[in-house]
Amino acid sequence: MVFKKIDKLEAYKTYGTRIGANANNKEFERFVFKKIPNKFTILNIKLIDERIKLAAKFLNGYKRKNILLVSTLDSAYYPVYNFSKLMGISVNFGRYLAGSLTNISYKNFFEPKVLLITDPKSNRRAINDAKKINIPIVGITNTDNSTAFIDLIIPGNNKSGNSIGLILFLLAMNMAKKEEKEKLEKIGLEDFVSKELEF
Repeated sequence: MVFKKIDKLEAYKTYGTRIGANANNKEFERFVFKKIPNKFTILNIKLIDERIKLAAKFLNGYKRKNILLVSTLDSAYYPVYNFSKLMGISVNFGRYLAGSLTNISYKNFFEPKVLLITDPKSNRRAINDAKKINIPIVGITNTDNSTAFIDLIIPGNNKSGNSIGLILFLLAMNMAKKEEKEKLEKIGLEDFVSKELEF
């Protein structure tokens, strides 16, 4: 069996995960490595990596069926689909219907114990629902996002499907049981990000 190992440092650069928006967010200063005036922000790769590991440890404290992943970015479809399938978690991809966590009459009613989001701005309805039922929120968060209601921040570029894909791949690697990790290593990052896979 040949495992497709990745160079994490190179992947963070290649997939643009360290590129933040051009924003002056005081809440986010601790994750910033460098600012390029009037252009963009470079995030601290070491802190991104540490936060992914911390998030994985936190999420592993819950049963997989009790984790809900919410994402609206079209270009992140493949990694979101693959992450949810491999890890056995619930997913709401695309438009999120307000009340999906609070109104039991909804067709897609969820009862998660923790919410994982890919963008606080586009996932604000899910955040509002999570606040109402008082469950923790883990969020992939960029420099132009408010972190006010995010309990555990994963700093990173959440405007790019490839960047979200890398974060979810590494999150899965850190959450994975032995057999899941072997599947991920065999598949590799490139396929995880760009194809709909069956596990």
